[in-house]
Amino acid sequence: MIKKFVFGDTAFYYTETEIAGEKSVGLTVLPKSRAFDETKFLPDPLVQVAFTGDRSLLDYSRGISMNRRASTILHIERQTADENGVETLLTDGAGNFYTHLLAYDGDTGVFSTEVTYENKSGKTKLLEYLASGCVSLVPKEGAAELSLYRMTSAWSRECRLKEDKFFELGLEASWAQYGLKSEKWGSVGSMPNRGYYPFAAVEDVDGVIWGMTLEAPFSWQMEVLIERAGVALSGGLADFETGHWRKEIENGGRFSTHRAYFTVKERGGVNAVSNAFVHYADKRLQVPQSEEDMPVLFNEYCTTWGTPSEENIDRILGALEGLPIGVFVIDAGWFKPREADWSLAGGDWRESKELFPNGLKHTADQIRKRNMIPGIWFEFEVAAKNSELFSNEELLLKRDGAIISGKNRRFLDLRKEETEKYLCRRMLDFLKKNGFGYLKIDYNDAYGIGCDGAESLGEGGRQVAEESIGWLEKLKEVEGIVIENCSSGGSRIEPYRMSKVSMCSFSDAHECAEIPLVAANVSRVIPARQSQIWAVLREDEADSRTVYSLCAAFMGRICLSGDVLNLSEEKRELILSGLKFYERIKEIVRYGDICGIDCNVRSYRNPVGRQIYQKEYGEQKLVILHVLDQEGTVEIPLGGYRLDGAYTDLDFREMDGVLRVEGKPFTAGAFLLKKGGTKS
Repeated sequence: MIKKFVFGDTAFYYTETEIAGEKSVGLTVLPKSRAFDETKFLPDPLVQVAFTGDRSLLDYSRGISMNRRASTILHIERQTADENGVETLLTDGAGNFYTHLLAYDGDTGVFSTEVTYENKSGKTKLLEYLASGCVSLVPKEGAAELSLYRMTSAWSRECRLKEDKFFELGLEASWAQYGLKSEKWGSVGSMPNRGYYPFAAVEDVDGVIWGMTLEAPFSWQMEVLIERAGVALSGGLADFETGHWRKEIENGGRFSTHRAYFTVKERGGVNAVSNAFVHYADKRLQVPQSEEDMPVLFNEYCTTWGTPSEENIDRILGALEGLPIGVFVIDAGWFKPREADWSLAGGDWRESKELFPNGLKHTADQIRKRNMIPGIWFEFEVAAKNSELFSNEELLLKRDGAIISGKNRRFLDLRKEETEKYLCRRMLDFLKKNGFGYLKIDYNDAYGIGCDGAESLGEGGRQVAEESIGWLEKLKEVEGIVIENCSSGGSRIEPYRMSKVSMCSFSDAHECAEIPLVAANVSRVIPARQSQIWAVLREDEADSRTVYSLCAAFMGRICLSGDVLNLSEEKRELILSGLKFYERIKEIVRYGDICGIDCNVRSYRNPVGRQIYQKEYGEQKLVILHVLDQEGTVEIPLGGYRLDGAYTDLDFREMDGVLRVEGKPFTAGAFLLKKGGTKS
């Protein structure tokens, strides 16, 4: 053993490891209560790196994995540690140096790793892979019974948890103890929460669980690898074989990865891992003061469906009088030319004089007069097909010299000075001039594997994605600006981008039955105060549907929309009572731990079953029940809590330590529980 470090309940073992007859340095991570037998743990190399021309140290691994290339054979030059983590400098003795940073957050039990490569070899090196982190978990014995948890994502299906046993994935040793076993997944392009969210957790038969998530603004990958050495989990920027990424590093140059985050829990499963990551993300957020009390929002999109106007917004504002709403967002279409589809017109960003004859500043001022922050929608990184910008080839991304075109959109090259000047005029100056305090940034297509203008397509794409992140800082020139990350709903939810914004659209699930299922899933990966959930109101819907929508939004930030112009007084009172109940539970929503997501629904589009979502904070617990297409009594054990309040139109009763709710198809209820509390 080289060195052991203990942080909180977790032990880190830096050990010498042998691969293909050569020795390197590996890192094994275990609960400190678990014994470490160096003879059984042969970890993967601490730094996973590859250069063009590298020799593989594993038979027939090319095309499957770029881990364990010859460049991973490193030794420690220097290592220092304190209560906040470990810094390790490694080298191959040929002028290639790597600084591996392990950082520890004692409040949440979350660790991060990042790697910086520095080239002192005397020549230019072509880097094809550099992982943000690689940790070894357990010996291969018994690996077949391990569980791998991932989160699949698609439009309106974000972050659905999926469990596979290792043996189902073929992740078990062969009869001859020979051959690589790898499960590798990720996302390619500028929508990183598409296909999968960057998350993995591995759980053993004793309930110990290791979790990892990645900062991933562009193409990313994660990999579970099992071979002679045991089980390793790695992740970071997609490599050359996966994401067509390679980058020239000149002599004296360097390149740093984004961070990988991980944690180890001895009990609590995926929820324990997710709670730790979410609390860490919440801790590092820096948002405008206006966001601190999590105001309710109104977005007019599901009211006007892309045709907002001075006239209809004025009517909507009048209808909202008396409801505690803090933000009013003017969504897509404010720039819409006459008789045109808003989705084909974005890019030129000229306000419609027909829709807003007195200008958008007038409407923004009217919103502020009603003590709401005015917000507006932009999709600033693209040009839609009917815009003038669509034909401005000098500002557009290209691949192999040809413009990259989606179905209705092309993409701006954010690296260019002229693009920056254009966006400063059309967006940044516009926000300042018109007094907007909230910006919804949408993004409704992806440019794929990458673009021209760099050493590789993948590097070009990475550079553009980094410029996109940079705009989130530049936009803060607008004092107090609240920024929403939206990308066809939740397609750009990932830890790095989310650390730069106030909130995000949890999904584009506007009115469908599966909203509470998606909302619960997304609550596992971002803080509740960042998760903006649609609650679309319809004047002719049953009260039960209104309660259903609001209860789903109780899992995060409430975003109202829909038919508010002709609501009955009874419906207004139902909505208002829901918003008042939200005020009672807001602390649990914001600070609480998920202690259960019991969902037996299989098909989201044809849902049958129910979901019981539970969150606890201090002496209180929030239980949110959604009954989908089924009927009957739902029993919820109270576990020492007593009922302290409810928002529901269902019949319920508390008896013998059990809450019994009489469910009907597509109904819901939210229940506030308190330890030692009394019924109310």
